[in-house]
Amino acid sequence: MFSEMVEVKKYKRKKSLKKTLNTVIEIKNSSPKIIFKAESLVVTLRNKAQLNRWLKIYPNACYTIT
Repeated sequence: MFSEMVEVKKYKRKKSLKKTLNTVIEIKNSSPKIIFKAESLVVTLRNKAQLNRWLKIYPNACYTIT
């Protein structure tokens, strides 16, 4: 009965799963540029605009640019 239900579906899950996995792999492989460390918080940032925003919230925090 379960195999009959799978055949009735109009979409194929494998294609969307492949796209999702590719996106996840791209995100994991991309390296963050800036590591921002506050009191009990570590945030990875991509650009200086994000860094400025976090520095406004946590002015005493430190960061490293890699």
